[in-house]
Amino acid sequence: MRSVLVVGVLGLLGACGDDGGSSTIDASTDGPTTDGGIDAAIDAPAGVFALTSPTITEGGAIPLTHVCTQRGGMNLSPQLAWTGAPAGTMSFVVMLTDTTNGLVHSGTYDIPGTLTGLPADVDKVYAPLDVPGAHQPISYVAGARGYNGPCPQVVHTYQFKIYALSTAALPGATMATTRPQVVTAAGTNLGTATLTATFTP
Repeated sequence: MRSVLVVGVLGLLGACGDDGGSSTIDASTDGPTTDGGIDAAIDAPAGVFALTSPTITEGGAIPLTHVCTQRGGMNLSPQLAWTGAPAGTMSFVVMLTDTTNGLVHSGTYDIPGTLTGLPADVDKVYAPLDVPGAHQPISYVAGARGYNGPCPQVVHTYQFKIYALSTAALPGATMATTRPQVVTAAGTNLGTATLTATFTP
């Protein structure tokens, strides 16, 4: 498995201009482990902040396990692992964005700085029990919190991005904080890493 720091490739918008064609989709851009607990393969050079997954390969295809049910998937968040977090990291933010149309799908913030990964299928609630201390904004599906995966009508590119923060909690965040607001607040950070892949219906 290869892990590198990359920027998602921008593509063309889907024919319907949203990420799934469902009226329930908000098309506006509007258990955890401690060190070493996630068993995803890591081959990044020492000291490089890197994000990997045992089920998603950099530049590869996102499996149906992590895709919306409308496209035949299970809509489960992938297991993620990271190494080389910057010195002074107190918390992490992980966001999923469709880089083809700019839609921020979902994310998790206030992830304790002691963790080196997220388990698969994180609870879809504001304060997931399987990642104590973390919080999740409402996803791109109206009213739902937590992970909601790819759901395009044509091939799209997606990016998981982790931000290392020098604060234990995302500044100013509340239950009403939106996905784009999480991304903006995480913009002041110690470093970032990405994992980019595609999904073709």
